[in-house]
Amino acid sequence: MNEPQPAASKPKHSAGKEPNPRAVRKARARLKRRWPRRALIGVNVLVLVCIAAMASAYVYVDNLIGGIKTGPSSGETPTGQESVGGGGPATTVAGAGGLHPENILLIGNQTRQGLTLAEQKQYGTSIGSGTLADIMMILHLDPTTDTASILSIPRDMFSPMPAGSVVGPYQKMDAALNNGPDGPNNLINAIQDDLGIPINHFIELNFNGFINTVNALGGINVYFPERLWDAESLLWVPKTGCIHLDGWQALTLVRARHLQYDPPGDNAPRYDWPQEPLSDLARIGRTHTFMKIVADTAKAKGLTNPFTANSFLSAVTNQMTVDAPLKHELLKLVLHYRHINVGAVKETTMPGTYVNNYYYGGYYMGDVLFPVQPTDNNVIRAWDPLAFANQTPPTSVDVVSIAGNYQAAVAAGQALESHGLKVSGESVGTEPSTTTETLVRYHSKADIPRALYVMRYLSGSAMMQLDPSVPAGTVELDLGSVISVAAKAAPTTTTTVVPGSSTSQPGTTGTTTTPATSTTGAPTSTTGAASTTTSVPTPGGSPISSAKDQVAPWDPRAC
Repeated sequence: MNEPQPAASKPKHSAGKEPNPRAVRKARARLKRRWPRRALIGVNVLVLVCIAAMASAYVYVDNLIGGIKTGPSSGETPTGQESVGGGGPATTVAGAGGLHPENILLIGNQTRQGLTLAEQKQYGTSIGSGTLADIMMILHLDPTTDTASILSIPRDMFSPMPAGSVVGPYQKMDAALNNGPDGPNNLINAIQDDLGIPINHFIELNFNGFINTVNALGGINVYFPERLWDAESLLWVPKTGCIHLDGWQALTLVRARHLQYDPPGDNAPRYDWPQEPLSDLARIGRTHTFMKIVADTAKAKGLTNPFTANSFLSAVTNQMTVDAPLKHELLKLVLHYRHINVGAVKETTMPGTYVNNYYYGGYYMGDVLFPVQPTDNNVIRAWDPLAFANQTPPTSVDVVSIAGNYQAAVAAGQALESHGLKVSGESVGTEPSTTTETLVRYHSKADIPRALYVMRYLSGSAMMQLDPSVPAGTVELDLGSVISVAAKAAPTTTTTVVPGSSTSQPGTTGTTTTPATSTTGAPTSTTGAASTTTSVPTPGGSPISSAKDQVAPWDPRAC
């Protein structure tokens, strides 16, 4: 990786050929009209939403958008619908051209299919076939405030897969993309079904598209406070300081999730450098930094220059795949959000807890990330207040322990009944692993509001699952080994002895009523022991990752 080169000096004019000042002013005025400085409307790690808003170049932008490829789309939540599984339509914003708040799934596809062997090798550790989502971010656009925010979903999140998925019934979330041409739609269904987040559109970009986009900007400058190495992504930063990265080098940085760093005063060979401890979660934070560097570079490097802008925009649009409805709406979004402040875009990551060397149903899953409730749903609500707008109680709940603990199932049923829910039964089912997520299973997307209603009483590792075998209108709570179910706090009456009296005086002014401590009715550890606390249980007591980016001393930054 090379250090930034000094800017080239301006060419001198030949004697007797000074340009006409009036002509220069006219040319600059035309450029200013055609290529406004506020060209960048938004950005994600793959620069999928970096489309310039050229107010007087409408036809040019329209032609660029017309060349964007479209993919199958059938599972998205219709734009304007408040939440998955129903929900009333969102209010149209006055003066916003009929726009609604919407969520766009941004997918970085790490497929090697169709590449030569040499091209596959330059992308690091290879995959023989199939596709995985290297990046999963959801861009939330809100026309009521003209703001954008991003929610990152860790690729290691252990999740149920949509029915018929090539990768089986359970996998890491990134594997949902590995479903042939229907991959983006399958990933959308996994996110909506398991997390309840409405997805209105998607944008997908592969490795070549990422590289071409960065190269179209002439590369980017990144400051490295420490030397870095990743044997799998092929990242190698042999020196510290501000370093210029081309597209391929930028890709090795964004893909690095097995990062090793050279701490100050350490003279060990790079193979023995300390390992970055947070893997994909740390990579997501570095990615957020990277996307802002790209945005600032795009602004500073010449989107006011028609030649640079044309190269950049072509690199973006030629490599994008979107759903057809978004393609038709894209120009309207470009024009409306063209003044957005990229630096103010809020970035959040879904928290979780890691389980290493995980086996589920007899299959090895590698290192997986378990969800954490109510933390995850609180993060989602803060990011998109309309995501869970529609919730309603199910007609009944069937509680099944998949951790081999009947007593826990009974206690959980009693806890739910204390909230007024009807419990149809408690039983013990198949135990797929020694450490298990709780699954809130429901019949169809129309029942997601019912599953979310039950989720509000759960604390620990829990996720939803669409299962047509569950009767419509009902919910089955598959109780895992890392969960608590909160019972309704019953009021307790205490009596106080009134001064001067030898007996207690219930009901007098000395009487106080306080809520009882919530009880939990499910196991909080892999041993199946019932919880008696209100703290959030995690696998092995492991810490919960932060929703905010945690910048480490070795992490790169802008320069």
